[in-house]
Amino acid sequence: MIVPWSAGGDTDAIFRMIGDGLKEELGADVVIKNVPGGGGSVGAQQAMAANNDGYTLLAGHDSIAISHISGETDFGYFDFEPISLMTSSYDYVATAADSSWDDMDDMIKDAKANPGEISYGASIGSTSQLEPALIQAVADVEFNIVGQKDTAERMQAVVGGHVDLGGVSVVAAKEYLDADKMKLLGYMAPERDDALPDVPTLKEQGIDAASATNRGLFAPEGTPEEIVDKVDDALAEVAEDQEFVDTLTGLGTDVNYKSTDEYEAWLKDNQEEMQDAMEKAGMVD
Repeated sequence: MIVPWSAGGDTDAIFRMIGDGLKEELGADVVIKNVPGGGGSVGAQQAMAANNDGYTLLAGHDSIAISHISGETDFGYFDFEPISLMTSSYDYVATAADSSWDDMDDMIKDAKANPGEISYGASIGSTSQLEPALIQAVADVEFNIVGQKDTAERMQAVVGGHVDLGGVSVVAAKEYLDADKMKLLGYMAPERDDALPDVPTLKEQGIDAASATNRGLFAPEGTPEEIVDKVDDALAEVAEDQEFVDTLTGLGTDVNYKSTDEYEAWLKDNQEEMQDAMEKAGMVD
């Protein structure tokens, strides 16, 4: 399973759990291969070039559409064989624990007074780039968006004070929150997270912006239907495992399984939504 991000981030952690479940259901070893770079595009290209014999899978999410729509890549969702959607999660806006900001209102006031001076870490071509772009558009502020290769590098930059802000899930933030190295200013979801109910949504704080990361599995184009069906059936079982569901729920991630046919239809809608969001955020014309 090619995970196109470094080890230690939220996407890596979630797909390692999915890989463990697949191993149990298929009775076969599932080896995670981290291939970071290019906002997920380097690993995706490796998966595209792999044999379509069922022995290579791609751990993908919305970055495939974002990179394609923005012109960073010349391939999209349907240059692969979609298998199953597995999870959906929303990010928090994070800053270092010793930051003077306690909520989004504090930060937005500072951003308006100092346009372009507040830095926001993001993986270019990923959902973490879309998040600050949406906040900029809705709140009428300007950030200095600083590129990092992945979530792990972004979190280190936030807690180290190298950037002022960054998007983070509970999965990636947990160790920093437990060590009191990080502060969360707001949640980029329609409703508060049961895992961290004290953190208000951006909408509650007057910023009408929300953005999710939706993670699923793909195979190289031309992978036989019977292989796709076999993996999809196994993933359906993984998604129904209560321990898997409870673990991810506790980490602020929803299990949102969709079968191959459902996933294909969902991806078409997701691509249109991404196009609209990116236009709203000024990322594309």
